[in-house]
Amino acid sequence: MYSFITLVKDLRARPRFLYAALFISILMKETKLFTRYVGSLFTIMAMPFMMSWLFMGIGYAVAGYSALDNFTVNTGVKSPLLYFTLGGVLMISSMIMVENMSSVIREEQLMGTFELHYLTPNNTILVWIFHAVAQSILILIVFTIDLTVVVALQGSLLSPLDWLVASLIILLGLLPLAGIGLAVAALTMRFKEVWAVASTINSFIAMLSGFFYPLEVFPGIVRLAASLLPTTHASQLLRQIIQASATSLDFQQKIAIMLGLSLLYLILGRFVYERWEVEARSKGELAKY
Repeated sequence: MYSFITLVKDLRARPRFLYAALFISILMKETKLFTRYVGSLFTIMAMPFMMSWLFMGIGYAVAGYSALDNFTVNTGVKSPLLYFTLGGVLMISSMIMVENMSSVIREEQLMGTFELHYLTPNNTILVWIFHAVAQSILILIVFTIDLTVVVALQGSLLSPLDWLVASLIILLGLLPLAGIGLAVAALTMRFKEVWAVASTINSFIAMLSGFFYPLEVFPGIVRLAASLLPTTHASQLLRQIIQASATSLDFQQKIAIMLGLSLLYLILGRFVYERWEVEARSKGELAKY
């Protein structure tokens, strides 16, 4: 007879390549969710271009034919379409990352499946990190089309090595946001409201990352705060890679900073989440929705 003890032993048994199988299953799940609504997928793909044309239209409405010259003087970039599209790709990617990282946990709560993760041998924090990695990969694939189009419009194409480097930069810029997402998830589960917390954090990230304007327009204290965001370094470095203007020293420094920020935010997010998890276990709040 299949007893309860046998069932528990089966749940706690660790098969080979457990975490590899776990990541693949999460990636497949996220892929199905991501591609379920084709209209939303195309909207996400088109948003960087929509925002680019919006800002370019505002520029021409204000400054007329001198808008392009003013833009080049202030940013050092000749193509506003390239500048704004890259910024839009990073901004939308970061917003999706922070919101989805917290909302996926909230959705599990509302469906009544959140506490079931604690019956498995999986590390729950790693489960949510795998969601972030899977979402980053899918976002990267979608926005690769955008970047290919905007670079082709400039009359050039990136080499496979440049694409690989650019992809790694985007991933390094997004993965630290998983740590922020863990902290947001802990606050969300504590106060039961995901969008208010995520939207507030996304507003600060969008304002301080220099997605659509050079950070030199801000005072020194604001630029210092912006340097603590991985998306700031990712946006600067990605533009340099696309324009083939990144120096070896600058590239190495920014990659080192982004790696350090990745560790910092992931450790911070884990600390906040585990603090909530311990408290929720002791008070029986895991199943409270």
